Amino acid sequence: MAQTAITNVGQLKDIPALRQLAMLVGVAFAVALGLWLFRWAQEPAYTPLYSGLGDRDAAAMVEALRAANIPYRFDPGSGVVAVPQAQLDQARLQLASQGLPNSSNVGFEMMQQDQGFGTSQFIETARYQHALETELVRTISALQPVRAARVHLAIPKPSAFTRDGSTPSASVLIDLHPGRVLEQNQVASIVHLVASSVAGMPASSVTVIDQYGRLLSQQGSDSAMARSAEQLEHTRRLEADYVRRINELLMPMVGAGRVSAQVTADIDYAVTEEAREIYAPDPAKLRSEQVNEQMRGAGLGGGGIPGATSNQPPAASSNPPLNATASGAERVDMSRQATRNYEMDRTVSHTRQPVGQLRRLSVAVLVDHVPRPKPEGKAGEMELAPLTAEELGKVEALVREAVGFNAQRGDSVSVQNAAFLKPELPEPQELPLWERPQLIDIARQVGGVAVVLVLIFFVLRPLLRSLMAAPLRAQPAAALPAGAAAEAVAASDQLTLTPGAPALPVGAYEQKLQTARAAVAQDPKRVAQVVKTWIGQEGG
Repeated sequence: MAQTAITNVGQLKDIPALRQLAMLVGVAFAVALGLWLFRWAQEPAYTPLYSGLGDRDAAAMVEALRAANIPYRFDPGSGVVAVPQAQLDQARLQLASQGLPNSSNVGFEMMQQDQGFGTSQFIETARYQHALETELVRTISALQPVRAARVHLAIPKPSAFTRDGSTPSASVLIDLHPGRVLEQNQVASIVHLVASSVAGMPASSVTVIDQYGRLLSQQGSDSAMARSAEQLEHTRRLEADYVRRINELLMPMVGAGRVSAQVTADIDYAVTEEAREIYAPDPAKLRSEQVNEQMRGAGLGGGGIPGATSNQPPAASSNPPLNATASGAERVDMSRQATRNYEMDRTVSHTRQPVGQLRRLSVAVLVDHVPRPKPEGKAGEMELAPLTAEELGKVEALVREAVGFNAQRGDSVSVQNAAFLKPELPEPQELPLWERPQLIDIARQVGGVAVVLVLIFFVLRPLLRSLMAAPLRAQPAAALPAGAAAEAVAASDQLTLTPGAPALPVGAYEQKLQTARAAVAQDPKRVAQVVKTWIGQEGG
């Protein structure tokens, strides 16, 4: 049975129509494979642009890339958007200009959605808090240094059974762009923004940290830690300003990168208040005086209501007054009271020393050797030479003026000249040839072209020759005995088509021609092999 199947398959390949169909299928497959290889070789390598994108962000990014005529690939399973490596930077700039990708979180838009019939109070409160957190994230992310943010709100549930409820609090995580730093006033703005968005939340209950876990917010601006941080920041800012002044002043003189300066500032942050009241030692000056005099008793003169009665002398009495004088007159009592106000020379002063008063400056400046022409060299040749004593003096004088040197304050300035040691940078190592992206692209293109040429010359060309060649068809003829077939084949082997061969007789030629025709009808394969051998001999 198996032998019969193999025989049938062997007979199928001898059918001319089936052989032509197989050749056409092979040609079509070879052409498709060649086109696919050529396209694969010419197609640029794609690099992931963003990964883990939501449906909304992915749709917006794909639309933006399509509008910018940038080819892309999108994998819905992983949410990866890939673009050609040569256009990666252009695609990122294009998307960044349109604010993509955005966060896929939903804020107060969820209020427009259908909440359902059986939504509980707890679910509604949780949705509102999540929407509020999302809106705060959007607002904070609008700041230029902030790349992304997360906000967590802790809002206690109000209760009628507690007198003093807990205050709400918030935690903010800031993801900054590379190379960006938030100033303290910007952190304070974020703190007050979050505190103002939640009712009853004090600014001291908001905590802000960055992506490295560093605490950015100050817990209470009146605390000792907060004041120490402010004082340290002020000191560093003042020292950096002095260093900038020195570098800008000396750079035109010695060149860029040849000055290294350090400044240490001793600042007094103590708060001092003083109240004085001073009286001058000058003699007092009379400002005002009030005198009051009183007299009691009667003298020799009359007294009383003016008139005739008061002008008459008193009548004689058997009991004279005790204070009567020998002459009979009464004693008079006198009292005097004086009040004097003097002007005093008094000085009242209230003094408060300014906070952050500079007490002392210490400045150290190191200057590199400067290039000078070689004394015995060719024109244009330079060498590094140290500064002279006069030049060092000029540099020190400039530094003193730049920092506002004050000898009474105890400032010190030190200027030294030394050759800077250049750091030995490691030599850049070239990537191996198989790791260079440009060479990989070129090799892929060349390999694709080579494969296409191999398909053309070693696959398509033989198939096309086979299709274009005329197939041999067996002519019906009478059956010959085995001996006659062998004789006919032998006779056909003796035929020659050489132009210079002698002509055969007509009868013999016709007989051999009939024998050759019979051999073709009986065994066409062998006859074709003989003809092929003739052609090869003629070509040789």
